Amino acid sequence: MDIRDEYLAGNFARTEEGIYFHEAGILAKGVFVVSKRGEPEEYSENLVVDQGLDYILGAAVAATSPISNWYIATFSGDVTVLSTWTAASFSASATEWTNYDETTRPVWSRGSVVSGAVDSFASKASFTSSADTQTIRGAALISASGKGAITGTLIAASRFPSDKNLDTGEILDIGYGLQLTAV
Repeated sequence: MDIRDEYLAGNFARTEEGIYFHEAGILAKGVFVVSKRGEPEEYSENLVVDQGLDYILGAAVAATSPISNWYIATFSGDVTVLSTWTAASFSASATEWTNYDETTRPVWSRGSVVSGAVDSFASKASFTSSADTQTIRGAALISASGKGAITGTLIAASRFPSDKNLDTGEILDIGYGLQLTAV
């Protein structure tokens, strides 16, 4: 049984570590690295949402067309990330934060896939606050570049371990990594 078949059959478990595919012996997990510029980084494990799983499996083994560009989006909602979130529901469900100077969602500048992992930790997305008293609570990896866009594919989202409070001109840096591990 391959990963796609396991997913379609519901033969997987959401664990604290990530999503575990029993028969294939594979764990899928991701992490956001976030910091207000000049402050220590925090690591925030994410939820790979159902839409993201469908895309990853489709692109890997079911002839779904690959998406070449991905973007980091942020949110301010005091919410719990749900596996049912999609790109169409993200902006409203999470209360997407768009009060930053950049004209679009910053691109996810990923490196090469190495040892079952890919990340943007060497080239994080930056968000420059355009207003005072802004609270950012989480981030997502999404395929649409427009702020507040309700199209595309949502791969993952995460609520940060602590809120990030920004004033005008302060910068939030966010990287994302995704890993598949044989267990």
